[in-house]
Amino acid sequence: MAGLQETFAKRQNESAGKINDLYDKQNQVQAQNLKTEFDRNLSDKQAAAGQISPQYQTQANKLAANYEQQRRNANLGALQSGLGSGTAQQQQNALANRFTGNYAALRGEEAGKINEANQDIANLRTAYNNALVAGRADTDAKRDQALIQNFNQNQNWYDAQAANLAQYGDFDAYRRLYGEAQANNMRNTWISSNPDVAYRSGMISKEDYRKLTGKDPQYQSIYS
Repeated sequence: MAGLQETFAKRQNESAGKINDLYDKQNQVQAQNLKTEFDRNLSDKQAAAGQISPQYQTQANKLAANYEQQRRNANLGALQSGLGSGTAQQQQNALANRFTGNYAALRGEEAGKINEANQDIANLRTAYNNALVAGRADTDAKRDQALIQNFNQNQNWYDAQAANLAQYGDFDAYRRLYGEAQANNMRNTWISSNPDVAYRSGMISKEDYRKLTGKDPQYQSIYS
């Protein structure tokens, strides 16, 4: 039946549209919440990363200042003790080598901390993107379940309407469900069980009525 089919399609489209709107909004809210959390964590990690070089520069300055103080003290001690230039130079070389080693170790530690901070930021981005994908997949899976359930509910409604119409001899809706041949068989069975109603509604002729009942109809067909 065209009217029922149109009503079914309208019900299906409207209800499916509401479901899609609902889960689209859930996706948007979820994505925004993840973005807000990501931005906050990213800001904290970038701020912490930005403090690494200044902190190590302060340590490097102190290391250089201590080295310079030790070098001057060594020179003064050598003069006061009357050490030869060779011995004094050995002291200076030892101080310089120790300073160079400490400075290189400090800068190496700084580079390691920077790399670690950068990796933490990269991991944060990866986790954020993975959370977006996983959240969207979960929401869409729930959407699919809701759409399937919605379709089944509308199909059940259609089946009930088709069955109700069939009680009055209207099998057009069943043509969509079972096909032309099956619907015609169902219609013919109903006519056989309800010849009076079928004749009065114009579904069969007087001749058809006589074949079914063996007598003339007692009622006037609306199409007579």
